[in-house]
Amino acid sequence: MKKRLIIPIVFIIMIIISFPLTASASQLSEEEAEISGQIDEIMYSNDISLSYGEIAGLSFGELWDRIKGAVVSDMNSPIRVLGTILIVSVFTAVMKTLGDGILHGNSSSEMFDTICAVTAAAAVTPRLLDVYGDTLSSIERSGGFILVFVPLFAGITAAVGGIVSGGLYNVLILAASEILVGLSQNYLMPVLSVSAVLAISGSVFPNASTDGIITLLKKVIVWGMTISMTLFTGFLTLKCSLAGKADGVATKTAKFLMSGFVPIVGGAVSDAYSTVRGGFEVMRGTVGTAGIFAVVLIMLPPILRLLIFRGVMWAGTAVAELLSAQPVVRLLKGLDSGLSIAQSVLICYSLMFILCTSILMNISG
Repeated sequence: MKKRLIIPIVFIIMIIISFPLTASASQLSEEEAEISGQIDEIMYSNDISLSYGEIAGLSFGELWDRIKGAVVSDMNSPIRVLGTILIVSVFTAVMKTLGDGILHGNSSSEMFDTICAVTAAAAVTPRLLDVYGDTLSSIERSGGFILVFVPLFAGITAAVGGIVSGGLYNVLILAASEILVGLSQNYLMPVLSVSAVLAISGSVFPNASTDGIITLLKKVIVWGMTISMTLFTGFLTLKCSLAGKADGVATKTAKFLMSGFVPIVGGAVSDAYSTVRGGFEVMRGTVGTAGIFAVVLIMLPPILRLLIFRGVMWAGTAVAELLSAQPVVRLLKGLDSGLSIAQSVLICYSLMFILCTSILMNISG
């Protein structure tokens, strides 16, 4: 009689124990399918040919090929700028030599300097303005991506127990991104345009040197961005570290309560919770990696284009100095400062998101 009663009881207990695990696995699969669909939609809307399923197997070589393809497709512009600079530098040197030999006097030299400076500015500046426009477009595009991605990633972080840390990440990153995008939309292009105007005026009118103003403008923005990013990243790291400790205590308390106070199947429920949490941890790591890759694909190509244009400015400056074309030298140095400002803004913005996302992934894990 006792054996007949024990067998059904054991059978019922086994069903009860296995049910949470089965339900949890099914729910986890459904959640992963929904999240992968959302990630694919976000990637597609930002013109990123990278799906949720491709992220885990994406190698560094494949990532670099994608970035290189975006950069190489626009290599004609810097090559043309370099060719124009070399032609203007040679023309300046030849005309100054002819002017000194035929006309004699400072007036002829100043006239040739002015003509060559205006010619170089007319040839180089329009292409640089296009680069500045691409910089602002990349910031706005990255800001739109972060505005959609961060709440999704913070929600997954909350699902694995990082409620406080995920909430802090969500609020602070969105606030910082919106502030930086707003400042860029309102002030970045005017600042870059002013630096270009100062560079042109300094090359046309050598007696009114603008090098000091351009250098001051560059140092204020570059150092201001660097210090702000460092302080913000450090603050978010400290806050998320403290929040992560609190989230860890809450998670352990919940597992203890489920294991100790749920009759018969408390241990199974606790194990099921750990299984679901582990599955969400894997998804969170994949989603966080997707966000970092997306920002890299959005921001790194324009950063490399700016670096290539800066290399053109450096090469042109070296050739102009060799040929004693001082107006071109002053123009290129001033324009390089504007490119440095744009590059620093892109680097600081992208590093802020990448570092903060990586920190949250490690803290919550």
